[in-house]
Amino acid sequence: MAKKPNPEDAFDPAKQDEFEAALKKLPPEEAAFLLWKLSQALRRRKIQLTGYLVAIALWLVSMIGALVIFGMSEGFVGYVFVIPFALVGGCLWAFGKWADRISKQEPPKEITVKG
Repeated sequence: MAKKPNPEDAFDPAKQDEFEAALKKLPPEEAAFLLWKLSQALRRRKIQLTGYLVAIALWLVSMIGALVIFGMSEGFVGYVFVIPFALVGGCLWAFGKWADRISKQEPPKEITVKG
């Protein structure tokens, strides 16, 4: 029995040739299913990376706004420094939920492997 390729090996540059050889030995339905799962994993990673970048930009902009508010106000307004972190948390949570929803999608009927 041929060794089934591990989808994580596709991300490792040292194992890509081995992954490709194992992929060619699979039946077409199983190869299509594995490639679909791999594309879903890549899509999830892209969404998560986008979420991290959006969170960084959001934190920077909101922290500058908090500094401006803090500098222009009289009295205690230290709570404005909590807002940037709350926004970042919400952003990361939303992108994480989106990535989870993408990764839990069912494959198209034409590439579903039985058994």
